Amino acid sequence: MQNNYPRIHSLSTIGVKQHFNADYLFHPYRTDFSGESGSGKSMIADMIQLILVGSSEFKSATEGNKQRDVKGMLISQKGNSSSRGYIFLNIEVKPKNYYVIGVYIEGTSNAAEMFIIQNGYDWDDLIALDRPVLNKDLIIDNKVETLKNLCEKVEFARMKFFRRKNYHKILYNNDILSLDLTKDETLKTYANIIRSFSRGKGFKTESENLKKFLFGDDEQNAILNKYNEEVNNISNDFHEHKRYSDEIKLIKEKQVLLKTVLEKQKEYKSIYAEYFTKKFNYWNSFKKTTSIDKLKLETELSEKKNELHFVENEILRLQINDLQELLNTKDKVVKLTEKDKDKNDIAKQFLNISQTKLQIDITEKWLASFNNNIEKVDKWFSSQREENDNKLALQKFLKHLSTHKILDAFEKSDWLIDYQKENKEYPKKIDKLEKEITELESLSKFSDLNNPESLVNWALDNLEFPLSPSLESVLKYFQKYGKIKPSEIKSNRYVPFPEQLFQNINSNIKDKNKEGFWLNLDGVYEFITYSEHQVLNVENPKDIINSLSDYKEGIEEKLSRCIAEKKNEESLKNLLFEYTNLEKHIELFKRKDKLLNFKIDDSLKVLTKDSFNLHLEAYKNKDDILKQYESLQKQFEEFTSRKSLLEGYQKTIKELETNLFENKTSVNTQHILERITSDKQHLVEQEEILKERKFDNKLFLKARTKGVITPKLLIELKYELSGNIKEFKLNIEKKEAQLSVAEQEIEQTKELNEQLFKSEIKFKKNIEETVNPDIGGHNSFQNKANRAQQAYTAYLKIITKDLPYDETASIGQLANYLLPTVFPSSKVDEDLISNDIVDRLSKLTQDIQEIGSRKVDIIGSVFNDVYNVYRGYLTKINDINDYLKKDNKEITGGNKASLTFKKSIHYPENWLSTFRKQLQNQMNYTGLFSDLRDEIDINKMMIKAFQKLGGSTKVEPEDLMNPTSYFDLVFELKLENEDVNSGSNGQTYAANALLCLARLSLIEEKDKDGLKIMPIDEAEGLGSNYDMLHELAKKEEYQIITMAIETAGEITHDGQYIYIMNENNLANVDSFVPPLGIFSDDVTEDIEQYIQSLSDNE
Repeated sequence: MQNNYPRIHSLSTIGVKQHFNADYLFHPYRTDFSGESGSGKSMIADMIQLILVGSSEFKSATEGNKQRDVKGMLISQKGNSSSRGYIFLNIEVKPKNYYVIGVYIEGTSNAAEMFIIQNGYDWDDLIALDRPVLNKDLIIDNKVETLKNLCEKVEFARMKFFRRKNYHKILYNNDILSLDLTKDETLKTYANIIRSFSRGKGFKTESENLKKFLFGDDEQNAILNKYNEEVNNISNDFHEHKRYSDEIKLIKEKQVLLKTVLEKQKEYKSIYAEYFTKKFNYWNSFKKTTSIDKLKLETELSEKKNELHFVENEILRLQINDLQELLNTKDKVVKLTEKDKDKNDIAKQFLNISQTKLQIDITEKWLASFNNNIEKVDKWFSSQREENDNKLALQKFLKHLSTHKILDAFEKSDWLIDYQKENKEYPKKIDKLEKEITELESLSKFSDLNNPESLVNWALDNLEFPLSPSLESVLKYFQKYGKIKPSEIKSNRYVPFPEQLFQNINSNIKDKNKEGFWLNLDGVYEFITYSEHQVLNVENPKDIINSLSDYKEGIEEKLSRCIAEKKNEESLKNLLFEYTNLEKHIELFKRKDKLLNFKIDDSLKVLTKDSFNLHLEAYKNKDDILKQYESLQKQFEEFTSRKSLLEGYQKTIKELETNLFENKTSVNTQHILERITSDKQHLVEQEEILKERKFDNKLFLKARTKGVITPKLLIELKYELSGNIKEFKLNIEKKEAQLSVAEQEIEQTKELNEQLFKSEIKFKKNIEETVNPDIGGHNSFQNKANRAQQAYTAYLKIITKDLPYDETASIGQLANYLLPTVFPSSKVDEDLISNDIVDRLSKLTQDIQEIGSRKVDIIGSVFNDVYNVYRGYLTKINDINDYLKKDNKEITGGNKASLTFKKSIHYPENWLSTFRKQLQNQMNYTGLFSDLRDEIDINKMMIKAFQKLGGSTKVEPEDLMNPTSYFDLVFELKLENEDVNSGSNGQTYAANALLCLARLSLIEEKDKDGLKIMPIDEAEGLGSNYDMLHELAKKEEYQIITMAIETAGEITHDGQYIYIMNENNLANVDSFVPPLGIFSDDVTEDIEQYIQSLSDNE
């Protein structure tokens, strides 16, 4: 008989040690794996456990020389590459319908990732595949992919990986597992049962382990959680009782203080209410009188505006007259301009002839000075012009000299004495200065003892002192050449080795005279002049330091003068030669005094030669020119007269245009006519307005002008009336400001009424008040109100000294702070404060009375739960024992497994009921814990009660509330006569397996489908006990998977599959030997081909 669905159809591996890439078909009823140790048969149970339980609770069921972990299942890779592998089951849920569940393992982690393969997209409700998935289906391109990549690449179905709880939820919801393994306790129990079926892990049958295995911790933890919560409630109630009592005491203490504050506040508010009423009435009365005054001012302002409009109309009337005058004057200008349009050149002609007449007059003065001799006048003109030109040239030259600051140097130089001679001597002078500078520079080095090139330093170390004049002169002479080799570009002599120069020097000195001597330099004679100042003619060389220093100062001073002289000479020459025609200007400089004092005749200052000739030509035509002058003079005088009249008209036009057209640059006749028309129209409109306002212009004229209207008077009236209007407007603005102040004071009073009295004061607008309550200083009503407020504030300051408030605190804030439970916020109804306090005291008293009684029931309920669970456990123990005693559960030798309980001697059963009674009595007896305040801790009370009943002193409350504390379990083998048998290994395992089946029956949901498997390791050691389990599995519809060296029990033809495993412990891909498969009557070494043939047949 085959098992019901669901069942394992096959197990597949990829990259797993000792199995490599394999597929194992499972028989619906029994599948055997046989082989020697190390053949990998025991891994079958571990792989199934890992797939069903997950890596978090996985433990290998086989004990070895080291712990088998998850990543240890993989084939090791050579090098640094990481191993990867897959293990998965094909779960057949009905004929030819499969789900795939499995795990993915990486060599870097012991955490296996769980996956599912199905045919649909909904992962809550799976759709089955129509064929099983084999290992080759998940190997793509001969490569083991990561799980993430594989999920993306699988095309024949839908593959997805999940977290462990989601994975188990899907298996449970889709009837693959009958247990909800998302619950941690159920998961641990199931994992323990799966492992316990395998003999390799053993099974602990001590009482505590059995209780843990059979019942777990869930119910105990639920009771403890409930207890802890209720104990906390008891503690809270005690604290609530104390808190309520303290609060009653506090309320009684603080209510007197709060009521006193309230009374004082009412007193000050009463005075303030009277103050607000007076203030409102005063400002309301002030507002009325001010409004009347403002209306009167507005009437007078309107009258003044009418008077101003009348004056402006009269000014406009005069303005129209001015526009008419402007129009007439422009017409006169046009006529005068037309009359003289053909005589516009008279002025020019008369100006020209006047200039010619002036030339004749000037020429006559010249001739009178030279006896009417024109030739002498001509020569005099030329000489005057020439001398004036020289003067100008000299002035420019002097400016050049002054600008460059060389005037004094030039006057002292030889350039001024003889330009030609100095021009020749200048190079020689510069050359002489340069030689002198070179000589002085060498002497400076010579006298500088700090200079390494100084020959004196050498002389001090190598020559005998005092030195003769000849030797000192040689030293100074050759100092200018130095000791350092010069460049080839500026080649010169140098003295690198002075000792060679001075070797036998006295014999080389020839032909001395008073000026100097000749020095033989290897056949070349050179004349050396005696030094002017000898400083080395001393006995002690140290004595020359001061003399050399003085000598050096003199040399340096002279050198500075020479350098400066050379620089000045060069500068002067360069700046002089910048000026063109220098020699001529030097000659003019020599005549400086005369030229600078020369003054040309005034009549010749601006005359050129051509102008001079024009003067002489005009004199020759004197008679004709004078006649022409007289003729044009009369015409010009008539023209000038008309021009003056025209200018007067134009001036009038300009003034009128400026007054009438302020910003207009061009005013033509059309503009004037348009303006006259516009102004007349405006005047008519304004007069009509005044007429409508019934303005009496005659009365106004009589009163203000006495019948005489002048422009000046009208302007004065305009400014006077404008001032009056401005003054009225200011007075009106003041009244408006006063009204605004009155309105603000009224609104402020209303706002304060709202703040202090919540608008309780009802102001009346018809009450007159003439006295401002804010005025009067110390005696004012405002001061009286403020004093009342200050007295209240001072009292507040006293009582808030130690409070987080100051004297500005409100009654609501004080009530909230002093009695926060009565007044939870600062918003309070002050009239109901006393009532609120009384209500709160009544409520507290009632709460205190109700605290105790309800707690007893809750704690009693907790221990009722302990008792009920305890009784439930005993019932389950009896049920399991009945299950073990059934006829089909007999173990070899006539033995049967037995599970019984013994009531604990350490935790007597009657403790539970006794403690509940005692707790009830004590709670009632103490009456709100007042007598046993120190023993209110329920844990201590519980332990004391337990000890009174003879219990141990070393006990914890958790043990008392553990339902399993009140009994011990005994699991043993018994013969039919109830004698206890220790049992063989096979018998013991059979008993353990039966207990596992019984445990499963307790946690499985009734009528819930799911896998039922029983993996049995070392099955051949069970002997005939295996047959009993075999038959039991048939009845309970379990799939059996056995792992043994030899096949256990009887071999049937159609009731099992057998895999004979080979030793592959050290095998690799090439040396791996696949198992031999026996499928009923078919025996094959090629399992893969056999599985393929089954698919082909389908």
